[in-house]
Amino acid sequence: MSQEKNKSSGEIIAEQAHIESAIHKACKTSFGVLDTNFLCRSVSVLETHKPLSVGVEDSIESVVELLRSNKVGCVLVKRADGKLAGIFSERDVLLKVIKNFPENKARPVSEFMTADPVTQPPDATIGFVLNLMSTGGFRHMPIVDPDGLAIGIVSVKDVVDFIVRSFTDDLLSFDTAGV
Repeated sequence: MSQEKNKSSGEIIAEQAHIESAIHKACKTSFGVLDTNFLCRSVSVLETHKPLSVGVEDSIESVVELLRSNKVGCVLVKRADGKLAGIFSERDVLLKVIKNFPENKARPVSEFMTADPVTQPPDATIGFVLNLMSTGGFRHMPIVDPDGLAIGIVSVKDVVDFIVRSFTDDLLSFDTAGV
């Protein structure tokens, strides 16, 4: 009679659970942020750049040129008082502007922007911001201070760059002597 037959079904289930747990732990080798703990970190750890901003009355032509010349995916649109009015992205150019560009180029960006975009404070977690972007279907999230003034912008690319940087740093410092 094998040892397996001497064990109760409860003991077998407990042992399988223990093995699965051990395998899970063994397979959870972590390189930087890939252990998913990075999702709980603040977006302030991302190396974001100061966002470009334009006024609500700026022309589509000047805003599109600003996007092109700075090689960025969006600009923040601000009111005269400096408060965030909206966001204008390359997607807006493609979906709202390009079809009738000759007629639209002199019109104000405020006619084509996404007004009152979803924003977050700098202490929002990366996971929460990614979830908002995913469920909202957008790739850029303005970061605002307690007064509602835009102080940054987080893009999906910023998160990917952070992961790659962390992964690369960990790989370069990985001790291969014992391998």
